[in-house]
Amino acid sequence: MPRPQLVIFDLYGTLIQFGVKRHPFRNILQWARQEGRSPKADDVRTLMTLTGTPAEVFSIMGIFPPKPMLTQLESDIEQELVSLTLFEDVLITLNQLVDQQIPIAVCSNLAQPYGAVINRLLPKVPLLQCLSYEVGYIKPEREIYQWIIEKAQVQPEQCLFVGDTFLADYEGPKHFGFQARHLTRSQATGEDTLGTLTELLDICK
Repeated sequence: MPRPQLVIFDLYGTLIQFGVKRHPFRNILQWARQEGRSPKADDVRTLMTLTGTPAEVFSIMGIFPPKPMLTQLESDIEQELVSLTLFEDVLITLNQLVDQQIPIAVCSNLAQPYGAVINRLLPKVPLLQCLSYEVGYIKPEREIYQWIIEKAQVQPEQCLFVGDTFLADYEGPKHFGFQARHLTRSQATGEDTLGTLTELLDICK
């Protein structure tokens, strides 16, 4: 396998872990359903590809939660954000990639409030950020992978994608032409899987 010219990481579940989960957006979608709004197939995609406050995004979707519910949503999000930490193998891996002068990117499906954690937890790591709410696409849509290679000015085969979600972080990138490894922490490492992030450093020598 050739040495990657860009290593792309998923964010949540790969670099960052939740301490608590409140599922604030899901709670409001469930409330809207109870109020008679039929769920739409693209509801989750919409939440992760629009910028704006949660209230603004929900209004675009035709959902208008009462103010106390929006206040609770904001509180739940804040509790989640405060609980976020890096997995223990993250900084050693990223710092060694930086030392080896291998560019790093993050590619994540997430609602806008969850993007701020990058600057809090990884303030000193140079990262190309490909966040769904900023680029308007989600994994495994080809357009989000295309955005990365155009921004980084590399070819797909020069990129290594690493993440914990099989479809979005392994199968989708492989179909696009990336090299890829599925992160399966606490499981044995295989030909196309990694048990820890530090194992990819051998690939990048």
